[in-house]
Amino acid sequence: MRLENSKKNKLPWPKTLVKKWFNTKTKAQDFHADDVLYGGVDEDWKHKHKFSKRETFNIKKSKTERLNKKYSDSQFKDIHDYRVFVATWNVAGKSPPSCLDLEDWLHTSPPADIYVLGFQEIVPLNAGNVLGTEDNGPARKWLALIRKTLNSNPGTRPVTDPLVELDADFEGSMRRKTSFQSMSPSDCDTNSRWGSSESDDETDSPVNMQSFGESFAMEETNNQNGHSRYCLAASKQMVGIFLTVWVKNDLRDNVRDMKVSCVGRGLMGYLGNKGSISISMSLHQTSFCFVCSHLTSGQKDGDELRRNSDVLEILKKTRFPRVHGMKDEKSPQTILDHDRIIWLGDLNYRIALSYGYAKALVEMRDWKALLENDQLRIEQRQGRVFEGWSEGKIYFPPTYKYSCNSDRYAVEDRHPKDKRRTPAWCDRILWYGTGLYQLSYVRGESKFSDHRPVYSVFSAKVESINRSRIRKSMSCSGTRIEVEELLPQ
Repeated sequence: MRLENSKKNKLPWPKTLVKKWFNTKTKAQDFHADDVLYGGVDEDWKHKHKFSKRETFNIKKSKTERLNKKYSDSQFKDIHDYRVFVATWNVAGKSPPSCLDLEDWLHTSPPADIYVLGFQEIVPLNAGNVLGTEDNGPARKWLALIRKTLNSNPGTRPVTDPLVELDADFEGSMRRKTSFQSMSPSDCDTNSRWGSSESDDETDSPVNMQSFGESFAMEETNNQNGHSRYCLAASKQMVGIFLTVWVKNDLRDNVRDMKVSCVGRGLMGYLGNKGSISISMSLHQTSFCFVCSHLTSGQKDGDELRRNSDVLEILKKTRFPRVHGMKDEKSPQTILDHDRIIWLGDLNYRIALSYGYAKALVEMRDWKALLENDQLRIEQRQGRVFEGWSEGKIYFPPTYKYSCNSDRYAVEDRHPKDKRRTPAWCDRILWYGTGLYQLSYVRGESKFSDHRPVYSVFSAKVESINRSRIRKSMSCSGTRIEVEELLPQ
């Protein structure tokens, strides 16, 4: 009897672990979005906030989309330029307080058409979060803050693109651009719970996942009648990795084929404490892929090879389902199948210098010398990772690791028993292919985390179908057919 009770007591943890593994596989392609984005699909979909692989397969192609495929020749196409804002931030397992100010970060001038915001460590990477039920409380808080900021009126102070145009020989110079400043814990509500979540007991059930979306719909009740400027196109969480895509409301009808793919590279090479979330979508006739990753950490010799392996496995294992009824080769299934690709995240590449030498260069603020020894740059030059990918010039100081609520690097305040963390550019944004033009590449100055956020603005070329030309062509064809029918046989 005692043995049976003992077995019963031991069962819940393995069951939770097995459920976690199965959820990683079966729910990896589920995502959340505002229902207004999918207003043109079947009635059963209209009030859903959670979309799965099966539901994505069941989208019916409209007559317009079938015409788009038929009239895909260049003579019927127009080229548009859209602004895409991309940001990555490792938030060190902290849940955001309600007073965290994102306005300086997100309000660019002119505003972007698409916002792609990737986070790492939105929850602490402890055993409970990695092996247990996913905690989506912090994700809800981040979405609420982002929604509020994007749909509010910008402040009165002028905000311009932090574009830095310096001579190429001066990459790594000390020119500094101020970005958003967040409040310190002492400035915030004393009731805020730092590093914790209000939803520790929540489970990944359909009811809870639906309330995930409903909470945001309620917040925006006053903005549903056309006053909301941006809507959530997709959001996805995998343990601490969190990726969100927002689009202008006037673009939402042109966004389609939204799909998600997750690759775990953490514990046992499978779990989601490290890895990637990729979101695939089409805007008009152009496909986009946004990859948010958190790669293997560590600054020992050889750790960069593990990060290289992570990248290769992510490229290999990321797969997007084909939308049902689309036999078109334009429906991309892998990352590199897309027209426009942006990779963001905590890539964790370090500086390949001794601690003492790197520390001296940091104190001299000699970023150029440090960048010459940046592991990512070295591995790219050797053709071992991100071959053919592009990254903008870096004019900002290393983004990791800072002391808590300080502008000082952790090496300067290090306790004798703490690990030595050589400053590094862990947080990066890269892109692949043509049709993307980087307008800015800067870091923010928030002290909320031990990482500084990094963000970039791109101009993206997008193809669209010119329907007036199609109508004109169809009209001319129809007239010609009618005349030909009158001719003698």
